[in-house]
Amino acid sequence: MTQQFIIIILLIALGYTLKRINYFKANDSQVFSTLVLNVTLPSLVIVNLNKADLDVSLSILPIMMIAYGIIAKIIVVWFFLKYDNHVRGATGMMMASLNIGLFAYPLVEAIWPESGMIYFGMADIGGAIIMFGVTYFVGSYFSSGGDSFDFKYLGKNLLRSVPLMTYIIMFILNMANIHFPKPVIDFFTVLSGANMPLSMILLGLMLNFSIDRRFLPIALKYIGIHYGLGIIAGLLVHFFLPVSDNMVKTTLQVAWLLPVGVAIIPYSIQFKYKTLPLVGMVTNLTIVISIVILYIYQAIFV
Repeated sequence: MTQQFIIIILLIALGYTLKRINYFKANDSQVFSTLVLNVTLPSLVIVNLNKADLDVSLSILPIMMIAYGIIAKIIVVWFFLKYDNHVRGATGMMMASLNIGLFAYPLVEAIWPESGMIYFGMADIGGAIIMFGVTYFVGSYFSSGGDSFDFKYLGKNLLRSVPLMTYIIMFILNMANIHFPKPVIDFFTVLSGANMPLSMILLGLMLNFSIDRRFLPIALKYIGIHYGLGIIAGLLVHFFLPVSDNMVKTTLQVAWLLPVGVAIIPYSIQFKYKTLPLVGMVTNLTIVISIVILYIYQAIFV
């Protein structure tokens, strides 16, 4: 597993280096993102869920993700009450808006190749509702120039999330005992093989280590809360969540320590937040921190 993590780090470094030498530009990440989110990641979901042994009891995962998301956002806004609306809005949007699709799936596939995608896919359903619903509402609420919350916007974003819709469709087909034939799965297997390298190169293209000193104290405070709440919630789940499936607990513990989702950046632009440098800085720092945390976690517990 250490070798697998070294490969992942090298792929991220490759993406970052290619951007630094101007072989790719930051805008090129949109092409990679489109390929990953709409082609290789859905293909991986199809391959993993085609004949997976699914259980309705896994619905606890999206429920817990939604509950944690709402509670964590309330807590983080309370911690930043003395700041202005743009800081409260930015931290409220970032909290519990987790990067599962681009960041977690490739690592999960490497750490838990047998069942990880099933569990994290279920968690991603709750994560998507937080990201496209609750997070959007928080951003709109604290923005002076944003639009009012629109449930149609939530619905359209959920429907436009190809990985999420692929997971839901595959879950329904699996529960109905309907499976794709081998030639179809072989095709998607080839596509899914590109998911991990493309995702990691994409993360490298997105990395930016510029520090805005104005927001550095706020960023450090947020990061402490981000991971502190994740660890506390993970411990509570470990000791008190009444489920016998340890992978359910593991999924939640890992999910709550993932980095901030990149969708917060376009939200900040849409709502005209002056704290966009804060959002970009925290997004990049949490990617690096979460890689270290996941490496330590799998080395000790997996």
